[in-house]
Order: sequence, then C-alpha cells, then structure tokens
Amino acid sequence: MARRQLTYTELRVALFVVATVALLVVGIFYVTGQSAWEPKYQLKTYLPEAEEVVAGAPVSLGGVTVGSVTRLRINPNAQTPDQNIEVDMDIFKQYRDWIRTNSTATLVTQGALGSRYVTITRGTPPSPVIPSGGVVQGVPASTIQTVVSKSAVLMANLNDLAVNLREISDQINSGHGTIGKLLHDPTLYNRLDDTVGRADTIIAKIQSGQGTAGKIVTSDELYNRVNSAVTRVDAMLDDVQSQKGSLGKLIYNPAFYNNANAFLTTGNTLLSNVEAGKGSLGQLATNPALYNNLRDVSANLRDLTGKMNHGQGTAGEFFTNPDLYNNLSGLSGDMRLLISDFRKHPKKYLRIKLSIF
Repeated sequence: MARRQLTYTELRVALFVVATVALLVVGIFYVTGQSAWEPKYQLKTYLPEAEEVVAGAPVSLGGVTVGSVTRLRINPNAQTPDQNIEVDMDIFKQYRDWIRTNSTATLVTQGALGSRYVTITRGTPPSPVIPSGGVVQGVPASTIQTVVSKSAVLMANLNDLAVNLREISDQINSGHGTIGKLLHDPTLYNRLDDTVGRADTIIAKIQSGQGTAGKIVTSDELYNRVNSAVTRVDAMLDDVQSQKGSLGKLIYNPAFYNNANAFLTTGNTLLSNVEAGKGSLGQLATNPALYNNLRDVSANLRDLTGKMNHGQGTAGEFFTNPDLYNNLSGLSGDMRLLISDFRKHPKKYLRIKLSIF
C-alpha cells in the first residue's frame, strides 16, 4: 500500500492545533504562577482532616503560592488523631530556605465559603531547613464544625444563664431575698421616710438656733471669741516683733545667742581639757589609777566578805558565831530582871553604910 502524503492544508491544521495546545498550557501555568519546568522538592505534613481539599490545591507561604498538593491519603501509622491525613506537597526549591523545622502547616479557607488550601508559616534561623521528603509540623485548623460545636456550647451556657436569671427575677418579684424585700417590703421606705423626717427636724432646730450646733451656726458669740483670740495672738506677735517681753528678747536680742555661744565655747574647752587629762575631772576620766584603786578595793572587799561568810576573824565570828547573840540575849534578860527588881525594892540597892575609923 502506497504511503499517503499529507497535504499542505492538513499540515497547517495540525500545526495550528499543536500551537493552540502549547499556548493553552503556557497560559495555564502563567495564570496559576506555576512552572512545570521549575525545580521542586517534596514535603509532607499530617493533619487531623482534609475536608474539601483536593490534589492540585495550592500551597502558600505567607500568602504567596509556593507549590501544590500532590496527594491526600489516610495515614496508616497515625499515632494521634491530629495525624489522620497525610498530605504530600511539591514545593518550589527557591523557597526551600524559608521552610524550616519551626514552620507549621495548616488548612485555611479562601473567603467565607471558598475552597481550602494548605498554608505554611515561614521558619527562622537557627532552626534547620527541612530537607526533601521531610515533614512540616501540622496544626489543626478551626473548621466550621469546630465553630458550630463551640457555638452550641455557648448557646447552651447562655440558655442556662437565661434560666437562672428568670428564676432570680421570679424570686425578686415574689419578694424573696434582700433585693426582693428592698423592692417590695415597705419597711425600708418607712424607715427612710422617718430618717428624713428626723433630719428635717434637726435642721429646723439648727436654723432656729437650738442646741450646740444651732448656736454655732446662728450665734455670733463663737465668732466673736475666735476673733478676740486672733486679735490677742496678733497683738502678742506684734509685741514679740517689737522685742517686748521675754519671748521677744529671746528671739531678737543677740545677748541670748552670745551667752549660749560663750557657754558652748566654755563647754568645748572643758571637754578638751578633760580629754587631755587636765584637772581633777581629766585625771578622773583618763588616769587609770582610780580604776586600778577601785578594782583593788573591790577585790579586797570580795576577799573580806568571803572570809566573813566563812567565819574567819573577829568580824567573821561576830556575823556567824551564835554565842555572841546568845550572850547578848541572856545579858538583856538579866538586865530586864535587875531593872524590874530595882523598881520593886529600891532600898535594897540604895543602902548607905557609914563607918568612922
């Protein structure tokens, strides 16, 4: 069978189709900002869920598209619920230095109801760069379900709060509790009304000049006394300023200052002489002889009292031997009997015998 030759028209059509497809592919990569020929490397992350995320979804770094999702699969070796889904990503190598071990990956929603994509936070040194095939730490995203569940908990709490507020309002309306009695019990109003009435009576008495407060407010006597006292104080200050009296002379007369200065000078001279050991007072304060004599005297007194306590010597016998006390006691008894007998028979002791030689 003879080989069929392409006509010029068919060749033009084929070239047009190829050129159109090529332009379409280039346009797609230009619009998406991705290049099929730009070098990439692979990373992965683990997330608790990947709802509404599909292969080909963009991967952003700080809002800039740096790659795309290549595969989603259930992680067969998940150790925690946060690692249920394994997400494989192709990342352009020009962004490699910005994805480090302190970077995190999570899912975000584009707009309120838009599609979801992966976003990675930018890592900083000194954390090392994640190599190809490495894992970016995944962070759970706040999904609509999480918001709804939290809203349900919030609504339940608000419902309980409303029920409690309604119960409190019912108790207040029924006059229970302090607030209920405050709003419904007329006792407080009556007491306040009575207090206001008493205060009005007191004010009326004060205005009429009754009582101490009334006299203070309405009488001029206190003012006159205070004015008189102020006048006297002012006169006394005038006398002081004019150097009258002892206080005036004390403040304005330089003689007191001169005498005080002379006294202090004399005192300083006396203290200097004492420190120098001059005079009796100086010798007393600085010479150790007096101290040594007093120390010797105290030692002698200590020895003397020790001997007396042990009954040594005449003084010791006098203080410790009971014979002297007994003899004195017997002597005083005999003297008392002699005096008593003398009073009864005086002639017995006053006999006078005369003899002539």
